[in-house]
Amino acid sequence: MSDHASDGIHLTKNYYEEFMPSDLQWNVSEVADDFTLYDLFFLVYRMELSVPGIAATFGMPEFQAFWDQINLDREQDDKDDVEYLELYWSPGYDVRTVKRDTPKTQSDFCVQLGMPDDEDYWDDPKVAHLPNLMSFHGIGPLCHLEYDDSDILDDSHVCDDDDRCVKDSGYGVEFSPLNNLAHLSIRVSPKASFYPPFVETGRDFHRTGFELTIEPTLWCLITSVFWELTFCGFTPDEVSNKRGDIMDRVDEAKAHFDQMDKDEEEEGEPNGD
Repeated sequence: MSDHASDGIHLTKNYYEEFMPSDLQWNVSEVADDFTLYDLFFLVYRMELSVPGIAATFGMPEFQAFWDQINLDREQDDKDDVEYLELYWSPGYDVRTVKRDTPKTQSDFCVQLGMPDDEDYWDDPKVAHLPNLMSFHGIGPLCHLEYDDSDILDDSHVCDDDDRCVKDSGYGVEFSPLNNLAHLSIRVSPKASFYPPFVETGRDFHRTGFELTIEPTLWCLITSVFWELTFCGFTPDEVSNKRGDIMDRVDEAKAHFDQMDKDEEEEGEPNGD
């Protein structure tokens, strides 16, 4: 065991020089501000040299393919939407079927699912759960004009003066090429906050008002990152193909709705007779 491990691991760019496999069980107490996604991959790359196949235990059996990708130059047209990458705990509540004692209006969601009138799905506020891996996403500003077609972007717009613009918006990174994420620093949010779940009107729920502070182990930190990056495929090509498939479906859906709007406009036009 390395000397620092029992007091918590401090992840730095040079941490790979002192890493020992036994360190994986110890908590990461601090991550240097300049520790990037590339540094994490370089750490695992060095691990692979001494313990071949160790990346597979983190959920990335084709590590070499991702290592090759993260070493590519960043794409010139890549946007600077994401400022840093964040690991965070994401607690949830059990969802169970609840039989009603008195007649109540069924939720639209359950009506669409075709569920019986005497049953419904609701979060159970008595039973919470916390996954053993952290969630992983990007954080950066989001201007509402990027998704609001009703406004026109001009030089007078200032995001800081517009409540609709978000300073710390979450961004999914599972489809992003690693060479576009390599330069981003990694931050860890160790607090797990429990918030009120969605409950049916009239059901009893009282907030406990507590937070858990859980420092991830080194194994948890690496595995959480790799879990997200391989969510859509175990190689960069699989991830790219999945993204292409989704974009094709989105384009098909847009074309379908555009055609529907066109048909409705034509139906509303006078026939000229």
